[in-house]
Amino acid sequence: MATATLTRALFATAALLGATQAMAAEPFNGPYIGAEAGWQQDKLRSTLTTGGTSFSANDKVDSFAYGAQLGYDFKVSPSFVIGAEANLTGDSGKIRVDGSTADAGRTFGLTARAGVLATPETLIYAKGGWVNGRFTFDDGTDRASQNRDGWTLGGGVERMLTQNISARVEYRYSDFASFRETLGTDSVSAGFDRHQVMAGVNFRF
Repeated sequence: MATATLTRALFATAALLGATQAMAAEPFNGPYIGAEAGWQQDKLRSTLTTGGTSFSANDKVDSFAYGAQLGYDFKVSPSFVIGAEANLTGDSGKIRVDGSTADAGRTFGLTARAGVLATPETLIYAKGGWVNGRFTFDDGTDRASQNRDGWTLGGGVERMLTQNISARVEYRYSDFASFRETLGTDSVSAGFDRHQVMAGVNFRF
């Protein structure tokens, strides 16, 4: 009886392992975690009011961006995938205007995506959702920071490299709500928008 019980246990374990392997081998279906890096351009639309006089400007900076993402894909048909993703990014750039700096710091986003499988291993997708950015202004004397909500849209291509590793390239556009800050006797109203081209690698469970 012990032998029969052991045999059944071995068959059950083999069946479970087989099912796990089959699930893991299914492209774009299940959870993943990854990292990304690339190019970012922040554009600042600002108006500075000082001494009763207002000055408007449009400035931009190109920088290196980096981050990490966590998501889940669900293959709803042989050729269609939907999913959700959370990501956290940072960058190396600051916008400098007449001795003052505007720094777009960390950004957190929650997005949904939908895509079509061009091949069983290649996904072409669009994505969009909510973002929140941390922005800091410094005029050399005073410093002020705000968290601002916004929206993002983009798309890309992702390809399976191995059973568990995929690589992707995507473009994202983000727009953050305008806001006003007081720096000493001056006031600044500003809005940010952002372009990103990011390359990423995901490990899929």
